[in-house]
Amino acid sequence: MKVVELTKILDEFVESRFIHYLTIDIEGFEYGILRELIGNGQFAKAAITFCQIDAELHNPKFPNAHESIKQLNPVRFILDFLDQPSPYIPIFNVPYLKHPHQKVSFVNIVDPECRRAFKIESYFDKK
Repeated sequence: MKVVELTKILDEFVESRFIHYLTIDIEGFEYGILRELIGNGQFAKAAITFCQIDAELHNPKFPNAHESIKQLNPVRFILDFLDQPSPYIPIFNVPYLKHPHQKVSFVNIVDPECRRAFKIESYFDKK
């Protein structure tokens, strides 16, 4: 299968590096994608912005888990994800299937257009 860089897809087909919504379920490789969106990650440096990301985080203990994630601690991953300079916060997390994988929704709370689109201020309204 041919692999195409995300930046190439966004530049040539979407014609934007600003995306309102991304959903990913790529059998364990979502951890790597998420890692690249924060701090000094490749996608963070390439100015790729997502307003909301819904990810199925696969359980590393699942019998068919890819070797690249078998030693990963999902809780530590989320804590490290939040500890890095990150515009994303998890707003929803629920076990999914019997394995259990996790369905996690992240929202970008830094980008002004994302803040407007998702009315972030309404969550912090003190009325």
